[in-house]
Amino acid sequence: MKRQIALPLDELRPGASSSLILTPSNAHIAAALGRYGDWPGRCAILVGPARSGKSLFARYFKGQSGGIIVEDADSVGEEKLFNAWNRAQEEARALLLLSRFAPADWHIALPDLRSRLGAALLLQIAPPDDELVGHLIQKHLADRGTAIGTEALAYVTRRIDRSYSAIESFAREANAMALAEGGPVNLKRVKQILNGEER
Repeated sequence: MKRQIALPLDELRPGASSSLILTPSNAHIAAALGRYGDWPGRCAILVGPARSGKSLFARYFKGQSGGIIVEDADSVGEEKLFNAWNRAQEEARALLLLSRFAPADWHIALPDLRSRLGAALLLQIAPPDDELVGHLIQKHLADRGTAIGTEALAYVTRRIDRSYSAIESFAREANAMALAEGGPVNLKRVKQILNGEER
């Protein structure tokens, strides 16, 4: 019988998927990124929690527009933000700023920069809907070489916290359990993880 050995770092397989999954909860983000020519001041700010797909959306935007991207825009400093803004204007390119925090929480002191950021298009990634939760669980597990049964997937989709980090944490734990014990992620294993049942 074929076995797999659990790696201590839960490393992803080579060639793991980096595709962007769109459902009604986030499709408006992709649509807005595709309309970069309509952004006020050629600038948009994409806000979302950790692991919510900001970098994937940024790669999509880059492929569509060839625009400028600034990650962790809330912490890079006002000079870098101003330089990125000026470069975008000079080169007539779209500027996408990524952050986990809304611009109001960036503590921008320069009035000119604050007003420019205030005029930018604000895009906020919403919590995942049921459809996206299911797809993300399957993706995270598949990227680690593990499958999940239909009944187990339905159970966890209805009960897991609606956060991107919770989904990835579940996938890591489910993958480790499946590799240690053999076989796919089934309903029993899902209940053990979500309900803290004895293994």
